Amino acid sequence: MAIAVILNSIIAFTFILSQSVFASSEMFQKAWNDSSGKHILTIDKKFYSKEGGVTLLVKQITGNSTDWALKDFVRNCDEDIKLVIVPDSVEVNEKFSSGTGTVLFAYKIGCVGGIDPVTVKYFAFRDGVKYSLRGEEHIIVGSEGFGGEKAPVPDFNLKNDKFLLKYMMGKWDSISTTKVN
Repeated sequence: MAIAVILNSIIAFTFILSQSVFASSEMFQKAWNDSSGKHILTIDKKFYSKEGGVTLLVKQITGNSTDWALKDFVRNCDEDIKLVIVPDSVEVNEKFSSGTGTVLFAYKIGCVGGIDPVTVKYFAFRDGVKYSLRGEEHIIVGSEGFGGEKAPVPDFNLKNDKFLLKYMMGKWDSISTTKVN
């Protein structure tokens, strides 16, 4: 009897502790079918009150298996954490390979103390291969702009896929720009 009471107390304490670790969570899912099956893209952003950080987990699931996953985070930030998914960047596009979808998404991430540019990461995943374009956010306040002066940098995989690189570079300005009123 005493063991059951102790176990129930431990379970209740663990539940309360686990609830206090997450201040909030944002989740986005997108499903599609292509020649390789039915897929689900999940973008999960969690704010941790215990560590004072944010974690982003993006993954593609086909059937019962994870095709790929990407995890990123900001921790130990004494200022403001910025982790923003760029809504217009999230897409599944079949024009890069016949019959299978290429997943594209971008987000802005960093630790800032005001209106400061952060890193912009723009990813594509096709057949489990990651392609990335990284650069800095361009911020426009009124008629003035700052940040994002240097061109974004593609990784090795993206440099070798000229068609995908051209597509992602064509969307870079709209993905990397933030307008502040």
